[in-house]
Amino acid sequence: MKLYLKLITKIGQLVARHAIPSILSNKKSVLKADTILKLDKWIREKRWAEDLTMQEIADDLQISREDLSLFFRIQTGKNFLKWRKERRIEEAKKLLLEDRDIPTLIIGEAVGICDKSNFRRQFKEITGCTPAEWRLKH
Repeated sequence: MKLYLKLITKIGQLVARHAIPSILSNKKSVLKADTILKLDKWIREKRWAEDLTMQEIADDLQISREDLSLFFRIQTGKNFLKWRKERRIEEAKKLLLEDRDIPTLIIGEAVGICDKSNFRRQFKEITGCTPAEWRLKH
């Protein structure tokens, strides 16, 4: 949650300046304010839980795939896919504790990872244990 609040604060500051100079590109790429606003809304609406590719997300937001990637590299220091995976697992951890009777398969689907074995693998990669083990520990 702290990372999200920092992200929102940073976005507000950057929107006020109407552009973000890229610190990651020799081409001096710039993200426009409307791109930042679109991505902020996309995050707030938890659309990261949708089962879409980067290109499909970029097309839906009417931005380039490069701008999508650049935004997350600048804001989080991570590539988009790593950020999304971590975000999904953080949400899954909350859901695992909210209702202990919900099967892990349903929680995986709720956060956008529809395959049970893939959800289990990604969860273990991030937390060091399976969803069921994590639920028992907490």
